[in-house]
Amino acid sequence: MTQTNTVERSQSLPSGASARSPRRLWRAASVLAVVLAATQLQGCFVLGLGAVGTTAYVATDRRTAGSIVEDNTIQLKADNRISSALGSGVNVRAVSYNQQVLLVGQVPTEADKQKAEEVVKGVPNVKAVLNQIDIGPVADLNRSATDTLITTKVRAALIDAHDIFGNAFKITTSNSVVYLMGIVTQREADRAVQIARGTSGVSKVVTMFNIISEQQLQDMRNPQTVNAPPPSPTASVPN
Repeated sequence: MTQTNTVERSQSLPSGASARSPRRLWRAASVLAVVLAATQLQGCFVLGLGAVGTTAYVATDRRTAGSIVEDNTIQLKADNRISSALGSGVNVRAVSYNQQVLLVGQVPTEADKQKAEEVVKGVPNVKAVLNQIDIGPVADLNRSATDTLITTKVRAALIDAHDIFGNAFKITTSNSVVYLMGIVTQREADRAVQIARGTSGVSKVVTMFNIISEQQLQDMRNPQTVNAPPPSPTASVPN
């Protein structure tokens, strides 16, 4: 079951206990990313950072290997179709997780926003589309840098938490709104939203989760268990 929700930011909450050893490594990498994001804003840096984290992230991803490949294919096709349909003067990004696509960015008109959604729905194997594109001018470099910093801080906070597994979540930030995606239990979902809401700079939290049971989570942790894929999403757009 996919759960989509929007939550306004609240006051910061106390952090959890100190992280375990593997978490310390992720925490150190995240802190380094914060520093670099604030000082290096060139495209080559962003690409390099993604490449460094890819292997470790795939090793801990709750999606199947086939689903990860499919999501990468969907993102590429969606971006290409949006570019062909809308041309220049827009800034739209497609983020796919478990064949659910989140659209963020900026376009000049409502018609452009709807056109982007239509072309992405036509991409093979897309199960649901959450259209969160803003109508207005394209974000400048400062806005993009701020969003990158917020994403990094939320990622670091999730990894630093002792009661959930931070790498189970895919995080996207656009115009200070944080979007959380993942295959998680209700307990994990609630805790992640709590952490994101308490991160400085976050104006709102929107979730698009595949909710699983605690037993399904235990089965995923057991290498001897053959798991059925999570239930198909039935996404809804938050009010």
